[in-house]
Formats: sequence, structure tokens, C-alpha cells
Amino acid sequence: MTTMNPAIDPMRTPGRWLVTTVSGAMHLIESTAPDGTVTATRVTAGPPGDDPRFPRGTLRRDDEPVLVTGVQHLTESTMSNGIVVGEDMYLYLEPLDPAADLTLRRTTPVLEVVPLPPVPDRG
Repeated sequence: MTTMNPAIDPMRTPGRWLVTTVSGAMHLIESTAPDGTVTATRVTAGPPGDDPRFPRGTLRRDDEPVLVTGVQHLTESTMSNGIVVGEDMYLYLEPLDPAADLTLRRTTPVLEVVPLPPVPDRG
């Protein structure tokens, strides 16, 4: 019997998570509220992953928050909402090119999802 990791769905759950992938890329995912604003910041300061099949490259708007319109993973042949350890993460982003309607980023398999504390209110 296979044990399925539970999906974390930032589109429905408020919070902050640091997602690390096999390539060593790290993504800070921040969600303000259920059905509220969600952003992803690809943090490039992390170490490269151990697997040479997954080199880490530079992407447009690294280290900047980007608006997220959807987060999914692929299990067998079904796309489902949320982030799951062991599966590639699909981030549907605001258009990062003026000629595009949206940007889709597919990561290498997720190694770890670490919940982070909320950012203190500076008001």
C-alpha cells in the first residue's frame, strides 16, 4: 500500500512555506487568506541539489515575489491542487512576459515543505 503525502494548498489555506526541490531551488510561498493573494518567491541562495540530472538555472524575476494564480501537482495522470512532497510542483503565475497570458513553472520533485511563522505586523 502506498502512503500519500497530504497536499498543502496555498490557494485555500493561509500561511507561509519554504518549498525545496531536488534541484536545490527554494520557493517561498506566501498566502494571505483562503482565496486571497498568493505569491511565490524563488530564492536562489540555496545550495545546488545532489542530483546532477537537475541543474538549477536562473529564472526571470528570481528573488522577487510573483503573483500565483494556481498551484498543482501531477499524480499518475491527474492534476490536483496543492504541493506534495515527491511530486513536481506546477506554479501558475502572472505573465512574466508582456506577450504571455500566464507563466507556468514546473519544478523538479519537491523534497521538503517547511511551514514558516507569520511575518510580524509592522504597522
